[in-house]
Amino acid sequence: MKKIATLNLTRLRTEEDFGFLKLVLAETENLPLETERPGGLSVLADTSSVLQTKVDDFNAAFNAFDTALKASAVNPATATATDADEARDLSWRGINAYVKAMCAHPTADIAASATEAKSLFDKYGDPTKLAQTEESGVLHNLLQDLTMFDSAKRTALNLDVWITDLQTKEDAFLTAAAQRTEADAARQVGIVKETRTAADAAYRSLVDTVNALVLLNGDAEYATFIDHVNAVIDRQKGILKARKTNNAKKKEEGDKPVE
Repeated sequence: MKKIATLNLTRLRTEEDFGFLKLVLAETENLPLETERPGGLSVLADTSSVLQTKVDDFNAAFNAFDTALKASAVNPATATATDADEARDLSWRGINAYVKAMCAHPTADIAASATEAKSLFDKYGDPTKLAQTEESGVLHNLLQDLTMFDSAKRTALNLDVWITDLQTKEDAFLTAAAQRTEADAARQVGIVKETRTAADAAYRSLVDTVNALVLLNGDAEYATFIDHVNAVIDRQKGILKARKTNNAKKKEEGDKPVE
């Protein structure tokens, strides 16, 4: 007799869980939910209403999960971090262009100081083309070098005002990025987690109901639903197994001594 296989939903990532539940919800169309058929009431009329309730509950819980995920994608701190990232990019481009221009200063000593300062920028390249985290690492090193650059030369170049601006813009980005991360974490442990838990519970309740009805009525009316859902479960188990294997390989490689 057919039966829906078990799957530990807690092992799934949030988006994976959502996708899995969505596929299962689509398969509920294969369940015998109608109470009337040609020739009179179905023999499943007494149980179909119970099954319909479970499907409705699952659908409602899934929709709430969907709504929470969509809302969680809108993070006000993301826009702030993006603006701060653009501001620090403009600041870097400004100071880089200024130092480059000062290399052609008519006063030889100032031009020499500018050339020396420009070498610090050239050492790291253009960080504005990098990922945000990587850019922060480059700017951190560059700002350290600029701070240690001879103070007399910085004064001659009037460079401190530019350095302060870049540091201020970088600090603003780091603050915004931290707020973005905090907001993301809060959503994951908040409404998204709550609605996911409810959707998972509704799925398990539906599965338990179908498996119980199979014992009562046989599996003929539920065979298509069970086969399709089990196929989805098998695919998901394959993904989890592959991930576990890959993680184990990475850990093993990481534990190897450096030769």
